[in-house]
Amino acid sequence: MNPYTDFTKHFGNSLKAPDFSNFLAEIFTDLTEYDILQSEYILSVKTGIELGFKNEDAEYDDDDIIIFKKGTPIFSHFNLFPKSESIISSFPFDIKFSDTRNMLHKKIGEPLKTVYLQDKLFNKTFLIDHYKLGDIAISIDYDSETETINHIQIRDNNLVIDELKL
Repeated sequence: MNPYTDFTKHFGNSLKAPDFSNFLAEIFTDLTEYDILQSEYILSVKTGIELGFKNEDAEYDDDDIIIFKKGTPIFSHFNLFPKSESIISSFPFDIKFSDTRNMLHKKIGEPLKTVYLQDKLFNKTFLIDHYKLGDIAISIDYDSETETINHIQIRDNNLVIDELKL
């Protein structure tokens, strides 16, 4: 079992960095391949973790499905789903997937920012609370009806795009 900080200490590392590659190999047996045309994530369905990458120097045309330059994927964020509790021993603010939004507000306090969005395209309502812990931004995505946790995103606030910075 690993605390979430075992992941955050690798923020800013290239996907190909030996230490980061070894770390991933020790934990995951089912990671998908990184493919910028498909996603900014590599996934582990078995563990319920999505590892996200920033890749500013990649050059590609996703309409024509052509990669001109693969770039350098830099580890910048990750999403945790309920299955991840089997390999993550501690979460920021001692969050548990069994916590409700009310419980978290009592435990952590009011979020820095809350996004409540009715998305007509997906026919879904999004409810997301955002917190900050040093240079780490934490977003908690809830089921909007039950206010239970769907997933938690943890990101390096210095590496993400400006729209996501807290």
